[in-house]
Amino acid sequence: MTEGRGGTVLFGLRTLKTGVATALAVFLSGLVPHSLPMLAGVAAIICLQPSITAGVQKGLTRIQTTILGGLLGLVFHYLFGYHVLMLGIAVIIAIRICNWLSWEEGISLAALTVIVIMSQAPGEALPYTLGRVTSTLIGIVVATAINILVAPPRHLPTFRQELKFLTASFPDLYQQAVEAYAANDPESSQRILQELEAAEAEVDILQQELKYLQGAQMGFGVFLERIAFQDYILFDRCVHFLRDVMEKIKDLAEITQKRYHRKQELLRQGRSQDSDYLSPEFRELLDSLRELAVMLGELHHCVFRLVGEGELGLMPHIRHRAGEFARFQDRVRQSLKNWEVESIHKLDIFLLMSAHRIIFDLEEIGEDLTGLAKAAVAAAEKKEHTGQVRGEQDIEEGEVKHVLGKQGENKYGNDGEDGPGTGSPA
Repeated sequence: MTEGRGGTVLFGLRTLKTGVATALAVFLSGLVPHSLPMLAGVAAIICLQPSITAGVQKGLTRIQTTILGGLLGLVFHYLFGYHVLMLGIAVIIAIRICNWLSWEEGISLAALTVIVIMSQAPGEALPYTLGRVTSTLIGIVVATAINILVAPPRHLPTFRQELKFLTASFPDLYQQAVEAYAANDPESSQRILQELEAAEAEVDILQQELKYLQGAQMGFGVFLERIAFQDYILFDRCVHFLRDVMEKIKDLAEITQKRYHRKQELLRQGRSQDSDYLSPEFRELLDSLRELAVMLGELHHCVFRLVGEGELGLMPHIRHRAGEFARFQDRVRQSLKNWEVESIHKLDIFLLMSAHRIIFDLEEIGEDLTGLAKAAVAAAEKKEHTGQVRGEQDIEEGEVKHVLGKQGENKYGNDGEDGPGTGSPA
């Protein structure tokens, strides 16, 4: 059975397609002289991957290494026959060529092909090689055709949907982390850690879907997966950003927990940090951190909506928020400085270092998010400009056709029912 988000099903779609592709490849291979139906079925199974591009890549690697092993095996077979020493040398050469051509994934297949062909009886090596290549090609073509024509896997919509889900829930974690620190609440920080575990599972799904979209790095992959290479790069940057941010928010939650334990330890010693918490300067610092967290959440929400949903109308707001964040950093640093100046002689060193750590984490998140925002806006502007240029070209082509049509009418007159030139002259 296959476990899906919608529940448990008896057979997954890919399982059914693999069975159909295997049966069809074996059947078609049986119709071709000298072919090896079993190898056609194996090739179909291997090449029917979760993404079309991955299947094509595996197919190309398989056919390339089969041909390489076949040619090398034939040469050594006709020169030396089945000779153990020459067999080893042929395998070494096959491995070296595969490494040189960056076909590491097909090394085993190339070496195996060399061994099998050199082991053939005299007169059977060539038909076997042709049959092996033909059978492999049949399996690859059948698997690729089935994967493209029958419910083709489209991972881009799934990626966007997961990104949209995270966009709706993730930005709140900034504010929750800062509020937990401000209230020195270990329970809230523990809830944040639990939410991060759930978010990490969602990011893992994003990473898996992105892996399926790697074909965008190749020319044919852009067509097969329907994703532009620049979009793939931006998606990859988003996933790395989310992982980095989760680590920083986890650090914020752990700082809150350590700070709470530090307070309990001081209370047991008959000391208290209450005067540090109640000072106007510290409250001003906390207010600045709250505003910074809100700002980060709004910027995060807008940037990921632009990336995931392509809402170009958000670009002015993103530019404004990114610039506002850069200016607000100075205000936070000034609040921290004011607090330090007023309370430096009585501050607990742990409280001071935790405040610095909180600010450092938030600023790093902000800088990374600002960089991502600039990249997203630049990509959106480039896409928008490309669309405008294409639109202008279409308009120009339409105008040229219109003018040429008018020129034709002026030259030959209006066409009547009997054909060109039968109408009234201009």
